[in-house]
Amino acid sequence: MSHWTRRDLLKSSLAVPAVVAEQNSPPAQAQPSSPTPPVPTASGRERLLLDFAWRFHLGHADDPAQDFGFGSTGNTFAKSGITVPAARADFDDNAWRKLDLPHDWAIELPFENNRSLTDHGSHPLGRSFPATSIGWYRRVFNVPVSDLGRRISLEFDGVYRNAIVIFNGHYIGNNFSGYAPFRFDVSDHANYGTPNVLLVRVDATLGDGWFYEGAGIYRHVWLTKTNPIHVPQWGAFVRSTVRPGGPAGGSSIRRSTWPRRHYGRWKNPSYTAWKLR
Repeated sequence: MSHWTRRDLLKSSLAVPAVVAEQNSPPAQAQPSSPTPPVPTASGRERLLLDFAWRFHLGHADDPAQDFGFGSTGNTFAKSGITVPAARADFDDNAWRKLDLPHDWAIELPFENNRSLTDHGSHPLGRSFPATSIGWYRRVFNVPVSDLGRRISLEFDGVYRNAIVIFNGHYIGNNFSGYAPFRFDVSDHANYGTPNVLLVRVDATLGDGWFYEGAGIYRHVWLTKTNPIHVPQWGAFVRSTVRPGGPAGGSSIRRSTWPRRHYGRWKNPSYTAWKLR
């Protein structure tokens, strides 16, 4: 076991760079924006910020015709590639609004004189306001051919509230919490060298609290690339122990890392311990 001071431990910490995606908003119809040249970390991991060049449009909670056809038939999730027309690369999103994340469409809505909405900022969200309770986000981007064989993941720091994620016409999954971050591995559905279409349907009909909560992708979105064997999200843990006896007893910090291999198989974990004086 190594003997380190607290100052030594702090000085040894590493800052992981984030690579920011190109900020130019693409024109409609499959003109993807490409990330800036990759800056890999020592572990081979890249984290690209996907906050820029999105398109947004309100949907409708009750009328499929105003919700881009979502749920208009009984086979919405029957087969990949037939979810909604907006998931196709040739979809014309010219009528969609250009914006950058984070975004909250609730704050943009007019105030509603309704006592039931007071606790949520008096904005028209909920079952009684279907025309302003659904939002669609669309992003087109490239993944280079050189990334073939790496694991490609989408990470959302926060979406309010019920988010359905569709990638290249494939239903990837959904997240119900308006506060918990979530992540999806999209490697098997990615297009390498041709445009990728990320589509997110956000349903703010229901609420989690009794306060203003907003609506939309209100935190960052990341595109993360890793080697097939990598430390997954939240795969590193740090635990501190204070021994009895006051300062004379000392304390220690134990770090454990659980690498993950493709197809979900875990490799042997590694451990590092420091004794602090």
